[in-house]
Amino acid sequence: MICFLHGAVGHYGDWSDIIDEIPSHAASSFNLYDIVDLSIDEAAQRINNSHESGGILIGYSMGGRLALHCLLADNSPWDKAIIISAHTGLSSIKDKEIRKKIDYDWSLLAENNFDLFLNHWDKQKVFSDSMPINRDYSQLNIASQISTSFKNWSLSNQKYLNPFLPNIRIPVCWVVGEKDLKFVEIGKTATTLIPNSELIISQSSGHRVPWDDQKFTLNTIKSFIK
Repeated sequence: MICFLHGAVGHYGDWSDIIDEIPSHAASSFNLYDIVDLSIDEAAQRINNSHESGGILIGYSMGGRLALHCLLADNSPWDKAIIISAHTGLSSIKDKEIRKKIDYDWSLLAENNFDLFLNHWDKQKVFSDSMPINRDYSQLNIASQISTSFKNWSLSNQKYLNPFLPNIRIPVCWVVGEKDLKFVEIGKTATTLIPNSELIISQSSGHRVPWDDQKFTLNTIKSFIK
């Protein structure tokens, strides 16, 4: 079983095109907004409890952060994992305080003016080298859940994971886009800390690797899950 975790401001349907291309494996995308009221650690426990042992976990960005917490939890059922464009956390109190204010502002904007929130979100520097992901948010009705995710799953609420990464003993494929320089460095550090891991870089991608280069993403997944 393969479980996909979507990113912030994303939706479980974001993975549908990729899931359709791996029919030989049972695969599903977890709707993270169903558990957005939980803390990061509680959400990881819930994801783990919803899957039997022997599965493969794939998480992008925010979903990658949650995936790392799943792998580090005591009840982790996963045999392999692919982490895409994920942050391993902030080490300084000052950085966490700054990020908490930023994410609180995102939360308020999503709650009060969702269209303006979406406009500002896609204009961030982190997405400057990526294509936008087309979603019809008017049909999704997830503005409130997205707002809550910025409160409960803010990077400021995540512990700094680097000291714990050596405890991950399963095979991990860490994927980043070549143009996403900050996350390339995070990936390099993470894969020196996780014993059985490899760093894969998409030459044509920014932060949104699965949508910037879907063919590369599919080939990476298919090769890793053999």
